[in-house]
Amino acid sequence: MNDRVDLVDKITPWRESWKVHVKVVKLWYHKNPALDSSQNLLHMVLMDEKLHKIQATIRDQLISKFALSLNEGIVYLMTHFTVVPNTGLNRVTKHRFRLLFQYNTSVVSVVCPRIPHSGLCFASLDEIDQMTKHHSFLIDFVGIITGVRKERDVASYGKLVKAVVLEVFADGKRVQCNVFGNACDLLEYDKLQKYARSPLVVLESFKIKAIEGGVILQNVIDVSRLFINPDIPEAVEFLSRFSVASYGFSSLVTNDLGYLVSKVDGDYFNSKEISNIQDLHSDNGDSHYFVIGTIKEVMDEPDWWYYTCVCGQAVVEHEDLYLCDACGSCVENVMVKYGIRVKIQDARCTVLFVLLDNAATKLFGRTCSEAFLSIEDEFPVDPSVLAVCRSYSPQMFDHVVGEEKVFKVEIDSAVDPDYSSCFKIVNVFSHNQEPVAVDDYINYATGEDYKTQVVCDNAIQSETIEDIITDLISPNRCYSDSENLQCIDAVRRFCLKVVVSHSNGNNIFVLKDREVIQIIKTTCSSFLDNHPELSQGSYCKVVPLKLISSLLHKKVVFMVDARPVGYEMNRSVYIVQQIWDDASVINVFEAAAEMNDHKIHVLVDSMPEVEDAFSQCGSDHEAVEDLHAF
Repeated sequence: MNDRVDLVDKITPWRESWKVHVKVVKLWYHKNPALDSSQNLLHMVLMDEKLHKIQATIRDQLISKFALSLNEGIVYLMTHFTVVPNTGLNRVTKHRFRLLFQYNTSVVSVVCPRIPHSGLCFASLDEIDQMTKHHSFLIDFVGIITGVRKERDVASYGKLVKAVVLEVFADGKRVQCNVFGNACDLLEYDKLQKYARSPLVVLESFKIKAIEGGVILQNVIDVSRLFINPDIPEAVEFLSRFSVASYGFSSLVTNDLGYLVSKVDGDYFNSKEISNIQDLHSDNGDSHYFVIGTIKEVMDEPDWWYYTCVCGQAVVEHEDLYLCDACGSCVENVMVKYGIRVKIQDARCTVLFVLLDNAATKLFGRTCSEAFLSIEDEFPVDPSVLAVCRSYSPQMFDHVVGEEKVFKVEIDSAVDPDYSSCFKIVNVFSHNQEPVAVDDYINYATGEDYKTQVVCDNAIQSETIEDIITDLISPNRCYSDSENLQCIDAVRRFCLKVVVSHSNGNNIFVLKDREVIQIIKTTCSSFLDNHPELSQGSYCKVVPLKLISSLLHKKVVFMVDARPVGYEMNRSVYIVQQIWDDASVINVFEAAAEMNDHKIHVLVDSMPEVEDAFSQCGSDHEAVEDLHAF
């Protein structure tokens, strides 16, 4: 008996006898309400112990066989699949192939090996900013919501789709995120305003779309998911980064424009607003001050840190459980935050302050989790020695005593009872620091500008709406089975297989829409409009002679992916990445490489196809036979 288990990244189409230990990290159904409810697909993202991922699909005829035994978060031993190319406009994994379940596919849940990772792989804003073109792979992203703007519902083929624009902050930058459909229900103003701090959001399988002057993120309905303050280790890790923990985020408030905005404290202060510490006692309203003072003492107290939920709310410990009142649930992944009292002195008086977490992070140069772990290195393990140790807190607290800083002090008329005897320091700056010229997005937190702050100035344009519709799973989608292909409001595109003869023999190349248009100088929609007879059948298998004559004997320079995706008619099949049909380019290549016979010779299984939001149908004939195309 063969007990060998294959790794996901090794899967290729050359055999079906694959055996993998994988965790189902994402599972979703794919339906079209315009057709019979049985016409659907079940999709999954599978991940192995090396954190490699691959997409798998179950056709509607087999869903009842497998659906009850598949659940997110469970590890399975799976065997026997059909492997097809992973093509399309929106791909949820970067694997070259995807799996199709067959009737003889075996799925058995296993206890070991355990794969604890959630499968989320967050892209950074720096990586996203580099995307100057539409990205075909969907990405995961995490950040803090600092703005919410409700849009009018978008008309989509007779349906109205909800639309919300988010402004999301991460690592000192912001990005616009367009959200459509039922995911908008999670972004109701009253739901987001109940948290003490701007909510953290996890965006799973979102699309990167290039716009003039930058990029935006956008969900793909039924595929993308959005989570608010999720109780997962990845959320704790993000909030514990110095680049995030050193910023102060207020709760979301409604401004004069009707948007939800957060006041964000960064690295900016107005030197003209500096006051004396004694002036703080005379203020009874809601305001903030900048004061200059010297740190006289960091109070050595056992409760210099406390546990919080991801939402920012302090949790209550009860019988080994952590309860969050804001979320109304038990919390598994808690954070540690600073809760330090310090004495600050200026020329006239000394006052006790509470140093909030983001201000303490900046002051000490370490997050609370880092400071908490440092105690293990500083304090002895011997209990008898530990009992006589004077300090409850890490030694780095003493390093800041005597330093002169500029403190941003917040005065709140509705003071938290825990802070009733002292003021709150919400930010810290070096005394000799030059005011930093930063993004107005950071600056508005220091004044009243947030009241008129615009949440992302990129409006949803008509052409953007067309892109949104293209990305929807419903209603525009392609359905296929072994007999026919039925298209509902799909975007029609070419996908042709051609046999290319060259000096070393011949191969089958797959030409996608862009390459075919470049050669024949017309779009698939225009071509089909000029040949209405091709649209009468549900599946066009005969390429008209006019299209053949437009391609036959054309001399073209191809750039192909050297990795074959199939084998047909005793020839390897390759995907074409780009072509050049300009005569001057062809002459250069012929002279350089002695390519004297690169001609399109015969068309094989050529067909003008349609593609929906998720793939180009017909890129592989067997895939069209077996796969209910995205």
